[in-house]
Amino acid sequence: MLSRRFFLQTAAASVGLARASHQQKDVATASATRDVAPRVAIVLSSFAGSSDHDGTRIEGLRDPQPVTKDLSDAQVDAIVRKALDLDNSHKGGLRGIAGAEDWIVIKPDITACYGLAPETKDGGAHHQYIPGAAMDLRVVRSIITYLVEHRCGARITVAEGSGEWLPRERSKSDVDGWTTDWGGAFGGLSYRQMIADFAKQHAGVQFDVVDLNFDEAAPSEAPANPSHTYHVPATIQRCDKLISVAPLRTHRKAAVSLSILNYLGIAPGAFYGFPKTKLNEIGSMDEVAVDLFSFHPADYAVVGGSWGIEGDGPSHPGGRSVHHNVVIAGARAVAVDAVSAAIMGFDPSEIRHLRIAERKGFGGWDTDAVWTRGSDIESARRVFLKPSA
Repeated sequence: MLSRRFFLQTAAASVGLARASHQQKDVATASATRDVAPRVAIVLSSFAGSSDHDGTRIEGLRDPQPVTKDLSDAQVDAIVRKALDLDNSHKGGLRGIAGAEDWIVIKPDITACYGLAPETKDGGAHHQYIPGAAMDLRVVRSIITYLVEHRCGARITVAEGSGEWLPRERSKSDVDGWTTDWGGAFGGLSYRQMIADFAKQHAGVQFDVVDLNFDEAAPSEAPANPSHTYHVPATIQRCDKLISVAPLRTHRKAAVSLSILNYLGIAPGAFYGFPKTKLNEIGSMDEVAVDLFSFHPADYAVVGGSWGIEGDGPSHPGGRSVHHNVVIAGARAVAVDAVSAAIMGFDPSEIRHLRIAERKGFGGWDTDAVWTRGSDIESARRVFLKPSA
């Protein structure tokens, strides 16, 4: 149990019980324990600095901004970089996890697509796009830039399998989640253009996009639940490292939709449909999400951005946009999701898929056992309107 509160209480007790000659040993023991505890970085756009649990000063952002202010590309990049740098777990954070020769897959949540609406008849099952319905593309770009700068990854793939939209070559629409410019929200940038730009700038790294809905897939038993069989894309099973990137969103059937529910996007629509209604025949959404997660548990998780969804999410019309500039990052997805849920005003113990994930051995949801760095949960909290069901 290594929350800030726990650390301070333990330190105070040690002072009262230990002699000065034993203090060095106590510090070493605390440090060793801290290294095995989940570390999660929390960085608000307003982050002006803080103190680490051992009293070390953590420098703030050079240009802190209000949490509801529209941010420039540079300001978003600064938040992401700060979060990735603060997660210096015993594995060295993202830089220590991702190797130079690795095939790294980044799985952003691109559920909705700007430019497609419910009345669009192209084989998809569209919801109206609102901010927060898909991941902030600038966060994804910053993660890729960070990886390249630290020489992580020989191949970097952006992969998604939305249950709402189909790639243009398989639909009658002029736009899809890979080519939409998001109404100019991210400077007119699209995923296709972003990947093309990276390929031009970094010839030594292979960059590509994979639509998981139509990737090669074969039926396999879920490692976490052998009684359930799924078609899982080869990209997910063969890559060396997987980074889950998702916005803060509520979900009417699962309370929250964060890193773990992002895995619903790996189930191929070519087999499960648009939307992926055949998944409902296998089990509850909470169970299915953890089953899919188990095929390649996230090596790293990033949650947040500038916009999220509250209410009967994760999409319009039940959900509504929330502007809250925060990035939460860490190497243990369950801990990242638990901290994110707490920031949203949820009790992580009441989120069923987090309990299932812990039971299956993917890490604990108890935020008191998480070593948070940067902002803390209390200062980052913005209570989201909960689903009505």
